[in-house]
Amino acid sequence: MTIKDAVYVYRLVGGDRLSWHGRYHTHGPNDYEFHIFLEGQGAFLLNRTRYRIEGNRLFLTRPREFHSILPEALEKPISYYAFLFEVDPLLAEDQKALELIRRSEQTQQKGVVIEGRTRFLLEELYFLSRAKEAANNRAAEYLLLSLIYQWYNNGNELMDEASGSDINLETSGHSHKKNDHIERALQRMEKSIQEKMNTKDLAEEIGLSEEHFIRLFRKHLGMSPFQYFTRLKVEAASAYLVESFMPIKTISDYFGFENPFHFSRVFKKCTGLSPHQYRKTYSQRV
Repeated sequence: MTIKDAVYVYRLVGGDRLSWHGRYHTHGPNDYEFHIFLEGQGAFLLNRTRYRIEGNRLFLTRPREFHSILPEALEKPISYYAFLFEVDPLLAEDQKALELIRRSEQTQQKGVVIEGRTRFLLEELYFLSRAKEAANNRAAEYLLLSLIYQWYNNGNELMDEASGSDINLETSGHSHKKNDHIERALQRMEKSIQEKMNTKDLAEEIGLSEEHFIRLFRKHLGMSPFQYFTRLKVEAASAYLVESFMPIKTISDYFGFENPFHFSRVFKKCTGLSPHQYRKTYSQRV
C-alpha cells in the first residue's frame, strides 16, 4: 500500500478552491481514495449517485469511479481530508484490507460513520504521508492500514446506496454510542474555533459540572476538552499556513492565541514543526 497524495482542506466555501476540489475526476486501476468529512453540509457525487455530506462521514472511491464534491450543493463550509493510495495486488496485507472493504460492497452500501477522536489520527496520517523521509511514509501506510481495519471491521453503520437521490447517514445500535453532552460540546467548539473558550463555562453551557464534563470528555475523546479544542485550533491554522500567504501573526490572532510565540510553541508541540517549518514543508496552494 502506497500513499500517493494527502490533502487537508479547511472550511471550503467557494471560488477557485471549490472549483478545484469539486472537479469531477477518477483515478488509476489500483488507486483508492478516502474522503473524510469533518464538518459541513453538501453533496458528494460518486458515479451517478449523490450522497449527503455531514460531519464525521467517510467515503471510499475505488479504481475508475468518478467522483466530486458538488459545488452547487454546498450548504455549509466543508472541512475534510483526502488520502489517495495505491494497493499492491501481490501484497497479502493489502488484499486482506481490500477484503474487508469488499464486504461492504456485497451489501451495496457506501459511507462510514467515524468517531470524533479519529480526526487526530487523520492529522497524524497527513503529517506522516507528506513528510520527505521514507520511514515516515512507511509509518503512514501502516497507520492507514490500521484505520481501514478500524473503519471496516468494527460494526459501524454504513450508508445505503440503493436510492439515486441524496441520502442521510444515520447511526444504529451497532455504531459507536454517542453522548449528547459531548456532541453538543464538540459542535460548540467547532463553531467557536476562533474564540478563547473556558472549560468551566462550556460545562455550564451544556449542563454539567466542570469535573464531570472533563471526566466524560476524556472517556469519549481520550483527552481533556482544553487539549481537544487547542488541537482543533492547530488543525485549522495548519490549513491557513499551507493554503494562503497570510502572515503567521495574523493566523495566530485569527485563532485566538495569545501571541505568535504562544502560537508557535503550541503548534510545534502538536505537530513537531514550527508554523514556518510547517508552511515550508507542506505548502499545497492551488
